[in-house]
Amino acid sequence: MNIIITGKPGTGKTTLIKRIKNHLEEKGARIGGIFTPEIREGKKRTGFEIIDIMTGERGILAKRGAPGPRVGSYGVNLETIKKVGTPGIERAIRSADYIIIDEVAPMELKDPQFMIKVEEALSSDKTVIAAFHRRLIQNIKDRGDVQIFEINPKNREIIYKKLKSIIGGE
Repeated sequence: MNIIITGKPGTGKTTLIKRIKNHLEEKGARIGGIFTPEIREGKKRTGFEIIDIMTGERGILAKRGAPGPRVGSYGVNLETIKKVGTPGIERAIRSADYIIIDEVAPMELKDPQFMIKVEEALSSDKTVIAAFHRRLIQNIKDRGDVQIFEINPKNREIIYKKLKSIIGGE
């Protein structure tokens, strides 16, 4: 089973996935995959990190004005995707009960191997809970093994409860 969360930036995709992760951990599940939190300096977003959930390894995914392939004003660090992101997904496929991928977006896709690993996770026997950039949902919407939830500020709590029901535990 694959649960895909999409929505506009700032609608709570990452927060929802973190809540689901915490719920699963409380139930004793082993969680793997990646998170890509924002890096902020004061109130200004200056970049993104990538964190392997199982190992805690982290690195800079993208930084405003940094060298590397561009996504808007951000330079993407391909080495970090190769050293933290892709291995984090591989490790989760091998060892986790549930795979979390936050998020599949243009920055991560600057490394073609990243989407290959996402596809492997989606095709595995593990439940995947992933946030997809809304423009990339086309890539997977025709799969028969995905349920897509579009989040917005008004339906966040309803979707959280629905996801808990789907994965078990309320």
